[in-house]
Amino acid sequence: MKLLRKLFGAKNKPEPIKAAPIVVAEVKPPKPVITLDAVEQTNDEQELLKLASDGATSPLRQAAAEKIHSRELLEQLAKTAKTKDKNVFKLVKSKLDAFKAEDAKLAELEANALRICEKMERHIHQEADALFKAKLTALQTEWSALSQISATSIARYKAALTACEDKIAARAQAIADEEEKITLDEQALQLAQEAYQNLKAMAKDIYHAAHIDDIINANYEVKIQELGNAVRLAANRQLPMDNLIKAFEQRKQQTLNLIDQIKTSGTAQQIAELLQQTEDSNAVNNAQQKLQQFIKSAKELGEEIPESLQEAKAKLNAIWAERHQAEQAAKNALREFSELARKGLWAAEQGFVRKARAIQKELNEKREQLTGAAQELPKSIQAKLEDFEAQLVKLGDWHEFAVTPKKEALISQMQALATSTIDPEVLATKVHELQDSWKEVSKGAQQQDDDLWQQFQQASAVAYAPCKEFFEAQSAAREANLNKRRELVAQLTAYLNGYDFANAVWKEVEQTLKTARAEWQTYWPVPRKAGNELQKEFETLMEQLFGKITSEYENNKAAKQQLIEQAQALLDSSDIRAATDRVKQLQAQWKTIGKSWHKEDQQLWQEFRKHCDAIFARRNEVFEAAKAARETVIQEAEGLLAQLNEFAQRSVDELKAAKAEIEAVQAAFSALELPKEAAKSLQQKLSASLAAIANKRDSARVQAEEQSWHDLFNALDALRHYELAVIANKPAETLAAQKAALEELIANTPRWPSGCFSSLQQRLAKADSITAADQIANTEALRTLAIRAEIITDQESPASDKQARMVYQVQQMQQGFGQRDTHFEPLLIEWISLAGVDTAEYTSLLQRFNACRIQGVAK
Repeated sequence: MKLLRKLFGAKNKPEPIKAAPIVVAEVKPPKPVITLDAVEQTNDEQELLKLASDGATSPLRQAAAEKIHSRELLEQLAKTAKTKDKNVFKLVKSKLDAFKAEDAKLAELEANALRICEKMERHIHQEADALFKAKLTALQTEWSALSQISATSIARYKAALTACEDKIAARAQAIADEEEKITLDEQALQLAQEAYQNLKAMAKDIYHAAHIDDIINANYEVKIQELGNAVRLAANRQLPMDNLIKAFEQRKQQTLNLIDQIKTSGTAQQIAELLQQTEDSNAVNNAQQKLQQFIKSAKELGEEIPESLQEAKAKLNAIWAERHQAEQAAKNALREFSELARKGLWAAEQGFVRKARAIQKELNEKREQLTGAAQELPKSIQAKLEDFEAQLVKLGDWHEFAVTPKKEALISQMQALATSTIDPEVLATKVHELQDSWKEVSKGAQQQDDDLWQQFQQASAVAYAPCKEFFEAQSAAREANLNKRRELVAQLTAYLNGYDFANAVWKEVEQTLKTARAEWQTYWPVPRKAGNELQKEFETLMEQLFGKITSEYENNKAAKQQLIEQAQALLDSSDIRAATDRVKQLQAQWKTIGKSWHKEDQQLWQEFRKHCDAIFARRNEVFEAAKAARETVIQEAEGLLAQLNEFAQRSVDELKAAKAEIEAVQAAFSALELPKEAAKSLQQKLSASLAAIANKRDSARVQAEEQSWHDLFNALDALRHYELAVIANKPAETLAAQKAALEELIANTPRWPSGCFSSLQQRLAKADSITAADQIANTEALRTLAIRAEIITDQESPASDKQARMVYQVQQMQQGFGQRDTHFEPLLIEWISLAGVDTAEYTSLLQRFNACRIQGVAK
């Protein structure tokens, strides 16, 4: 009673148990014992779920739970195991936690994928410059590190990637068009330059030709016209060829002029021969004109003068030199006579009697020479000579009266300089000029004028005093500048001897060179002799310092040339990845090398960059080829997946027939080396395709299994009708016909539920000996079996059987929990063995039992 109260509650007191008729049930075989080995051998997760929930021992339940991997089944098991088995619950919870962690990881991956998609979409609107592709590659690399991305994000990423690649392709096409234009422009420019060079060569041939007739001249003119057409075609491309076209047109006109000249005067060699054969003045003049024209043409054409023309020119120069020498001698004699007459006139006008008379004597001697050569004096010189002689006559009369006033005027001018504020250097010059004038005035004078001389000397001393102070100050400044230059030389010497040029900061060294030069220029003026000697010493030091810089520049130049050679050698490397890494190292080394000469440095950099760009271009080609190969593999994998998807649409019989084909497709897919970025997605698609095929097979298997149960219950119903006929003692003929039909039905049934056929055969073997007593016992056993099925599946029993259900449960509690039903399969075997139940009872009980069976299978 206490046990019943605990089971049903204190309020619901059980009614006294009425005596029920004792039914002697047949002895049932013991239930099969499920072991750990059986768990290891099964892979049916539904079966494993039952074992994990209702297994007899905890190790058995744990072993079954360990083999369950379906998340849905694990969640079901967690609900049932939470209160039944803590060890199983912990095991299941750890597996579910792994699923949750995977969900969190997938959510994080999806967030990263969305962030990359947003970056890609913003990147579309950037300018497709040199960094555009590098940034896109970085985003692609970042994307390739992701996995298990949703189809929406993948589609969004591919759309953005396609837009970026289209932009790169458009930019590449623009660059290709520009490169094509540059190539055509270079060809046009080369054509124009070749035309110009051909014209120059033609002009040289024409100039050096010994004989040219009209036909040859006409051919030359045609060729010149053709070359001009080539230059005009090149000029139509709007290239910066103004200087070249101008030079071509100039050379063209010069060449045409040369041809016209040859038509009129003959070749240069013919003119030279003519000059060698004649000395006639007119012929020489005519040859000279032609010769000069050819020499002018040679200068215009930039050609060397032929030897024959040089000889003719030399002879012509000798003829004209001889004539010019005679004419020049006569001109020089007249010029000297005229200059001497001018000096005599000036001396006479200035009162220099002695000098004037000496000049008169010299003029008379030269005049005899000129008139002796039957040469008359020009009228201008004759007039100048007459003026000199007239002035000389007057000089003797008033010379003495003119000197004293001039000296007094010089004294006044010198005294005026004493109060002048002009620059000391200009003042000194004026003092010296007045002193020179005093000397000139005093020449030829008979009186000494000591008093005037003393006045002039005193005034000179007073006027020169400021100049003396200025020149003394200037001398002191020169000495100071000289001392500063000496200090600068000493500093440079110490700098050169003490500076660590092995670890020099060359920018500072260059600045030192510039600063020293600029500072040297500021220390000026200096004494000439001492300054020149110090200047040599300074220049020697500057050359040494400049030599240090030059040596560094040359070392840097040599180092950069070595890097260029290494970069050029990498162009032939077969390992483009290693070559790219190496060229990046070379670029880093380039940055550590100092500068060289500016122009050469720029040229070296352009050459180095050209090799680097070529290597990077090869790397891009390799990357593109690898990408194309990956795309090919992906397309092949997609094709195999499409075949598997097509198999999933076929019937079950067709799937069975195509098993070898499906395995071949799966093997071909496994043999592919899938790209890392697409491997996970393709593997997921493969799993989905195989799962679809497996689901189709499983669905067919479930249908076949359900059909087998349907066939089983049909056969049991037919067998039960035969048993009722036996109990009713139907005629033998009827029984025989009915049994034959039953055996045929059993024989023609293709498939039976597992373990049921033997029980069916055993029942069929006992059918002929069944009695009415068996029918009554089996009916009660069948009802009890229905109640047991409802208990195991937690279903309510009809009100009419609630009392029987309670009695059964009490009996089970009294017998102990070890005999409790835990699986449905043994009930099915027992159901098959219970024969001869009446139709009314059987139909009702079958409906209840079958509902429990279906629910039991679902669990």
